[in-house]
Amino acid sequence: MKKVLIAAASITAIIGVRMILSFTISEQAVEVFTRLSTAFLFFYFICGLSKNNLKAAQHKTNTPLRRKP
Repeated sequence: MKKVLIAAASITAIIGVRMILSFTISEQAVEVFTRLSTAFLFFYFICGLSKNNLKAAQHKTNTPLRRKP
């Protein structure tokens, strides 16, 4: 539930910044900002989910994921 609230707050912040930038800067700059920020947010949560899955798998098997040579 905490991740959902963080994602919702992030999207709300992106929308707010987009509104402010649309009044102060050109619409093309706002579009670039929106695309970059949503792409970053998407990949951030995808990486976070995969990291959590790795931790859960490690905890479940109780073995290290990386073996030292």
